[in-house]
Amino acid sequence: MATELFSGPVDYVVFAFDRGADLNDGLQTLLQQVEDGTIEVLDMELITRDPATGTATREALSGLAAFSAVDLEIFEGIESGILDEEDIATIAAEIHDDQFALVVVYEDRSLAATAAAWTRAGGTEILTGGIAVADLELAVTEGQPS
Repeated sequence: MATELFSGPVDYVVFAFDRGADLNDGLQTLLQQVEDGTIEVLDMELITRDPATGTATREALSGLAAFSAVDLEIFEGIESGILDEEDIATIAAEIHDDQFALVVVYEDRSLAATAAAWTRAGGTEILTGGIAVADLELAVTEGQPS
C-alpha cells in the first residue's frame, strides 16, 4: 500500500463481459499479481444495467460466482466506494443489456522495492506521473528518422 515514502500510480481498468463469460484465468492472474506485490487492488466493482430503465446497478462481487470457480470470498469487502455514481453511470452506458462490467482500481506496486532501496539510500520521491499513450506514440514517431 502507498506510504509516506512511496506511492505507485493508481489506475483503473474496466472490462465488459457477456453473461456466462469464464473469468477464472483473469481472476487467478489478478490474485497472483496481488500476492506477488505487483499491484494492490483498491476497489473492485461489478456493474450491470437494468434493461428496462438503463439504470446502472452495482452488484455484489459474489454475483461473479456464476462465472468463476475462484473463491470470491477473498474479494469480500473490497468495494471501497472510490467510484462515484457518475463513474458507475458512465460505465453502464458502455455495456449492453446482456453484459456486465468488472472494474478494478489498483495501485501499481512494481517499483515499490526499488523505491524502498532508493529511500534507504537517502532518496526522496519528488515527482510522479504518467504519460498518455497518444503522447508517447507521438514522441516515438517524431523521434524516428524520416
